[in-house]
Amino acid sequence: MSVVERLFELIKSAKVYDLGQPYWQGMPVHPADPPFLFFLYRYHEHTKELFKEVAPGFADSIGLVVSSMHAGTHFDTPLHMSRNLKVLGEDITRFESDRGYVNLPEKLKSVDLVPPLVLKAVLFDVARYKGVDVLPERYEITPEDLELCAKQEGVSYKDAQCALIRTGYSKFFERDADTYLHKFAGIGVNAAKWLVENGFSVIGIDNLAAGVPKPFEVHNIILSDNGRYLVKSLNLEALSADKKFLCLVVISPLKIKGGEASLVRPIAIA
Repeated sequence: MSVVERLFELIKSAKVYDLGQPYWQGMPVHPADPPFLFFLYRYHEHTKELFKEVAPGFADSIGLVVSSMHAGTHFDTPLHMSRNLKVLGEDITRFESDRGYVNLPEKLKSVDLVPPLVLKAVLFDVARYKGVDVLPERYEITPEDLELCAKQEGVSYKDAQCALIRTGYSKFFERDADTYLHKFAGIGVNAAKWLVENGFSVIGIDNLAAGVPKPFEVHNIILSDNGRYLVKSLNLEALSADKKFLCLVVISPLKIKGGEASLVRPIAIA
């Protein structure tokens, strides 16, 4: 049996989980960011007339999206944040242009150079560990929370590359924008350091801005100081419901040349 056949047999007995949130005009985005906009740019009834000479009866429609790369479920590279204008020790202003990042050194990769990622992931279901459906508003997750959560779940995180952290706040994404934007729980500074020290290359979470009470410092620790990746606004509810604390995660950022981030629709297989 070939590798592909063996892989297919394994996947047939597993379940695929969609970890992405939907996108729509009016969706919650960070208050400092531009809104997500979607328009139907071409309509069937209009293009039927447009194509009547070359293809009678044919028509099409085309959608148009205007968005930052930080709306909804998205993938941050280290270029997204800087500490004193430095990312991994480099003066990031030297590489900025209106059309993205250019002439980057090897250690700084724009999002188009990030390959599709297939990672062993641990779900740190902190809300479940605390015995609640949703963590208290503005709760700060600690290293002890993460360690004891994994212990309760019976999983080892020592060789995992991706940490998925569930606060429970993804359930507010579509139904309560104010709570989602302003009241979320998240990882504290010490928890961010713990995640880096334990070797996670990708850190994913189901909230807006990762960190509580210092989201920018948490971003800097993960991104600009240590060169890891961050995925935010995940939907981890189905994984939690099925108690899939260990899974395979697939993340494939868009190849936007010179980009600092990308909208994504990750999946988990468990």
